[in-house]
Amino acid sequence: MNDVKIRRQILEMAYERFKEHPYYRITPKELENALNIGFKELNYNIIYLEEKGLIELQKPLEGSIFVGVRISSKGIDLVEDECRFDIMFPADKGEKLAPTHIFAKFNLLIDSIESINNIDNGLKKLITAEIREIQNELKKIKPSYTKIKKFLGKIKQKDDNIYEKVMAIIKNPNISSILAESAKRELGNV
Repeated sequence: MNDVKIRRQILEMAYERFKEHPYYRITPKELENALNIGFKELNYNIIYLEEKGLIELQKPLEGSIFVGVRISSKGIDLVEDECRFDIMFPADKGEKLAPTHIFAKFNLLIDSIESINNIDNGLKKLITAEIREIQNELKKIKPSYTKIKKFLGKIKQKDDNIYEKVMAIIKNPNISSILAESAKRELGNV
């Protein structure tokens, strides 16, 4: 793994942890294990990100370089500006993206839901909002299997027929492959 990819993953991890708990600091050991890199490689990438102002380090009185890392406000702004983030820390070119024709299928499904007469308008809005959330997640470089599964569950609770139509789109081999990789990442190589 090259340094740019390591730095990108450090920022992504720190950002996700910040969203879980704003004052949570990631330990060096957690980073080493998650990134599968050595202490030396971790340290110089961490120092680089600190000097850029993208992360904050909790430093010990003596000994190691840091005992915890947390994303800074400048780092949060960068990660949330996906275009700038991709320019500064390009994603792995091997990452698969959902094919664009899939989004056209989702849009056709949303349009067809609007014309269904036996579903309440409020329920239609909820279902279409959840389908749009699935679309938005699939547009990401690393979509979350867990989030997509959650939205699918909500759709299934509301209408089995629409759920089956969404599943027919998601069963596309490209989407299935992307979600399988995501599930492995999130669920620990199941």
